[in-house]
Amino acid sequence: MLNKVLVQVRRDKTHIYEPAVVSLGPYHHRRDPQLHLMEPFKDELRDIVCGGDADHKKSHLRKIHEQIDEIRHFYGGADGYTDEELAEMMLRDACFLICYLHGCGIHGNRTDIQMSERMGVSAMLFVSRDILMLENQIPLWIISLIHPQYKSLLCQYLSYACYGDYSMTQLPWTEEEEPLHLLEALRRTSLRLVKTQQNSSLFWRFIKKYNQPWESSKNLTPSELQVLDSPFRSVTDLIAKGIHLRKSSYCLTDISFFSFGLFAQLRLPVFLISDADIVAYSNLIALEMSPGTYTDFGVTSYYNFMKTLIININDVKVLREKGILFSMLASDEKVLHIFKSIDTYGHSNFGLFYEVKMRINEHCNSKAKTWMAELCNTNFRSPWTVMALAAATFLLCLTFLQTYYTINPRN
Repeated sequence: MLNKVLVQVRRDKTHIYEPAVVSLGPYHHRRDPQLHLMEPFKDELRDIVCGGDADHKKSHLRKIHEQIDEIRHFYGGADGYTDEELAEMMLRDACFLICYLHGCGIHGNRTDIQMSERMGVSAMLFVSRDILMLENQIPLWIISLIHPQYKSLLCQYLSYACYGDYSMTQLPWTEEEEPLHLLEALRRTSLRLVKTQQNSSLFWRFIKKYNQPWESSKNLTPSELQVLDSPFRSVTDLIAKGIHLRKSSYCLTDISFFSFGLFAQLRLPVFLISDADIVAYSNLIALEMSPGTYTDFGVTSYYNFMKTLIININDVKVLREKGILFSMLASDEKVLHIFKSIDTYGHSNFGLFYEVKMRINEHCNSKAKTWMAELCNTNFRSPWTVMALAAATFLLCLTFLQTYYTINPRN
């Protein structure tokens, strides 16, 4: 069943949870006269998808009618709409979504241009947000009744939305585990872990094995305070403690920490951030917090973790330079604003990154490791200081040798 956003969450944030240009499904269909302006265009797109053939339209409506009870269950009843009205709505909305997804695909330039010319570029920008709102979803299986290649269509859109390219060649779920709607599909893709050549190499397998919890700590059950503890150490603070930052993968929960004696490395997922993220990820968090939804709160936990790392624009700058954050925004200040604007309401799966936090705390609390890091950061910030130290060491050695041979001349 498609849940609605809680009233407490929605308060003062209607622009995040209520569509501005296009409504999908019955929740907002009659809410705003402005949304009705899109209905004639939906009819045009429906005729395009159906090939202008009345028989195709009737065939699609018949298939949807056969599943009308399941559709009503998806929307908690959809009271106020007859079966015919609801079926017509599903067909129009599904055809609109098919055209939009096709416009985001590899060969979708023509479709994207046609929709942009008909709606305007500004409206298209709002549509990209509207389709990812929790209350603005339609069942994904309806698309499969209409479009024969819907898996390829959906795969290309999700790959582009999450990775910025079309590298994903298959959907990250089986037919038995198919998500209910597009927002859930986006969440699954964001949490999809793909082994790369780098993180599956023999070297990294050895490092991960070396960094497994000690036998003595495996049997220890952390206290509630230890699990909930989330010390505020920003990116710049971690670097000052000798912790190096590297990218891991595109999976939002692929966060790990490795310690190599006096050297430590925090690996964070690659993340592409844009203006639409406030809407998309606020709704993903609302989805994870919905009644009857059982997840590991991966998206919510990721944002909670990143909020502790990103405190100021210097933190954003470092993450960009390391290739961890990719920004489509005009400034680092806007990136910082987006991370601060996405509210997690203090909720998280606190055990998800407990091991990482424990290792970071252990490293930062080690006086020897932090002393060496501070020494390097203070005295070896530039190659010139390193060269000066090497020259001074060389001259000291020459002085020592000269003194030694003066006292002990060769025969």
